[in-house]
Amino acid sequence: SAAPSISEAIAAVGEASVEYKLDGARIQVHRSGDDVRIFTRNLADITHRLPEIVEVVTQMPVHDVVLDGETLALDEDDAPRAFQDTMARFGAETARDIALRPWFFDILHLDGRDLIDEPLAARLETLARIAPDHRVPGGLTADAEVAERIGGESLAAGHEGVMVNGIDSLYAAGLRVSSWVEFHPLHLS
Repeated sequence: SAAPSISEAIAAVGEASVEYKLDGARIQVHRSGDDVRIFTRNLADITHRLPEIVEVVTQMPVHDVVLDGETLALDEDDAPRAFQDTMARFGAETARDIALRPWFFDILHLDGRDLIDEPLAARLETLARIAPDHRVPGGLTADAEVAERIGGESLAAGHEGVMVNGIDSLYAAGLRVSSWVEFHPLHLS
């Protein structure tokens, strides 16, 4: 659901993961040994389009993993490029000059262990251990001021706002649940 402010999102959820809301393309990555497959939200296999993401996941210290995330194109200052640039690159049948960077916000399976019934806090701890450089930026907090600071950092970095996810929430594929709240301010011109 959407919240009118980050503070209200924290008040509704309590202790939460407050993460940057990225304006990218949703991906789910499956790895088994050296075989990596990347799927869209609609389960289209797009592995051949994203060799740079295959390379990142192949280098993780795991044998089997299923990751949920976003990918987006960054400029030379590591700021997000226009959504259209990301989608043009994401939709291309072959790799292009613009590289896409993966950002993972959840882990569903790791080396024979399903994680979907574990609370978000445990899944994020596991994700931070195997992919520290590819986690969506943010932090865990119940403090509205800390959450507001993360929101400000997200906006300053050129992102949409934040996602506020209750740390006890379980994974729910494709569902919006009360423990997940997003905040992005309206941009008036």
